[in-house]
Amino acid sequence: MNFFNRLRETLTHLDNALDNAAHPQAGRPVFAVIDTETTGFNKRYDRIIEIAVARFDESFRLVDQWHTLINPDGKQIKNSHIHGITNADVAHAPTFPEVYTEFATRVDGLVLMAHNAPFDSKMILAEAERIIPDGEDVYFPFVDTIALAKQMVSLRSYKLASLLDHVGLNNPQSHAAIADATATGQMLNKLFGREAAKIARQIIDQAVTFNAAHTTGWGLPCKPTATRR
Repeated sequence: MNFFNRLRETLTHLDNALDNAAHPQAGRPVFAVIDTETTGFNKRYDRIIEIAVARFDESFRLVDQWHTLINPDGKQIKNSHIHGITNADVAHAPTFPEVYTEFATRVDGLVLMAHNAPFDSKMILAEAERIIPDGEDVYFPFVDTIALAKQMVSLRSYKLASLLDHVGLNNPQSHAAIADATATGQMLNKLFGREAAKIARQIIDQAVTFNAAHTTGWGLPCKPTATRR
């Protein structure tokens, strides 16, 4: 490959790279795209070690981002080869109860979304159930972005990487929670195109938003977030 071809390939890669900056014309947040990294797939035994929220407006334009590592209460991380997070990384990170109030407040009143939502929702609910006071309940009403994508396009695979490739985006930080959450929202923006605002309105009209009112009486401690180095 000669110099000019390499340069063209590099520029194309940069053009297609995800933009992690808030959209200059973004409105108020309407959607909260959530992603987690965990120690495994079993909600009873495994724990969340990173959680991220990318908030998008009614046209799926990025408003802001929030994320933190989470200390899994001593649970050994044996799948670092997937997400790159080690026990040393989370040793001084806050625990789930110490970030739950901030997390819940950030997504309060918004439509929750996740790519393969059944997984993230079950892991978040499992963590919440460990701290829910007796007699109380909490509900995380997620919209699965895989289901949305299936209504828009026919592909062999609906993995996030496949959908990003389909819309011409790339995510060099795959399996970093904030990168994946942001990539999911921006994928929807590209996939919906000029119909983004119309489709968003249809989703909003049918979806149930998250209510964080329950957190006020839980008295949970709050600690600063911890991000990847």
